[in-house]
Amino acid sequence: MKAGKIDINNLKELILSKISATNDEVLVRPGIGEDSTVIDFGEFVAVMSTDPITGVQEGMGSLAVNVACNDIAANGAQPIGIQQVLLFPPSTSKEEITAIVKDINQAAQDLEIDILGGHTEITDIVQQPLVSCTAIGKTTKDKFVTSADAQPGDQIIITKWAGLEGTAILATDFAERLLELGLETEIIEEAQHLTEYLSVIPEGLLGAELKVNAMHDITEGGLYGSLFELAEAAGVGFTIKESAIPLHRTTENITELLNINPYHLIGSGAMILTTAEGEKVVDKLTSTGINATIIGEITAQGRVVVTEQKEIELNQAPQDELWRFLAEN
Repeated sequence: MKAGKIDINNLKELILSKISATNDEVLVRPGIGEDSTVIDFGEFVAVMSTDPITGVQEGMGSLAVNVACNDIAANGAQPIGIQQVLLFPPSTSKEEITAIVKDINQAAQDLEIDILGGHTEITDIVQQPLVSCTAIGKTTKDKFVTSADAQPGDQIIITKWAGLEGTAILATDFAERLLELGLETEIIEEAQHLTEYLSVIPEGLLGAELKVNAMHDITEGGLYGSLFELAEAAGVGFTIKESAIPLHRTTENITELLNINPYHLIGSGAMILTTAEGEKVVDKLTSTGINATIIGEITAQGRVVVTEQKEIELNQAPQDELWRFLAEN
C-alpha cells in the first residue's frame, strides 16, 4: 500500500466494515468524513479525536496538538485537553525528547488546554519519533456539528488558505532545496511562519454559534480530499470553482517550484463550512479576523471542480501531495 492516509475504499473494507456498535450514548460513530466521536452526557456531549503525526521533521509536537484539537473544533466543540502517546526509537537523545515535549506543552498553552496524561515508550518498532494526541472537548447537545449534515444548496466556505500546513512543512524541511531553486529567503521564512495559523478552533466555535450545517477541517488529501470526505459523509455532491480557492503567496511559489498540486496538499489550519447563509457566515468570520471565501455549492450529486479549461469530476479522494513528494524525494 502507498504511504499516507489509507484510501477510502480500503478504509471501508478493512476497518469500518469490521466495527460493531452497541452503545446508544455514542451519537457520532466512525465513518468517512467524521474524524471525532460524539458521546451523549445529557445536556452536554463529549467530543474525542485521535491523530498521529508522521512524515514531519520539525514541529511535530505542535502539529499533533493542533491537528487533534482541530478535529474537535470541526464538531463545534471547545477542546479541554489532550492525552499524548510518544514513541521513540532507541537512538533518540534526551535532548530530542525534551524538545518534542516542550513543543507539545507550548502548543497546549497557546490553545489554553491541558495535557491530561498519556504514554511514553522507547521502542525499536519505530524508526523515528512518533507523536499521537487524543483530544477531548465538550459542547451542548444542541450545538455540535458534523460533516454528515451538509445540504444541497449550501454554499461552501473555506477559511484562510488551501495547503497551509503542507506549505509550512515543505518550507521547513526542504528550505535548502528551495533556496537552491532560487526562492527568496523572505518567502521561505514567511511560509515557515504559517504554523501560526494552524488552529481552526475560532472558526469551529463560531460556525457552531451560527448553526452552519456541516464543518470539516482540511487535512490529508488537501482541500479536494477533505471536501470529498465531507460529501461522502453527507451523501451529497459539490461544484467548486478552482479560481475562487484562496492560496497564500508562499504556497503558490513553493508548490510551483516543487511541482505540487496545492489543492491536494495537506492543509490543517483551514476549515470547510457549509451553510445556506454563506455571505452572512463569511461576514461574521472576516469581522473576527478570519479570512473566509465562498468557493462553490453543495449539490445533490456529482463532485465537480470547474477550472479555467474544463470541468473535472472527482471520483475519489486524491493522494496527499506531501506523501507523494516525500516518496519521490
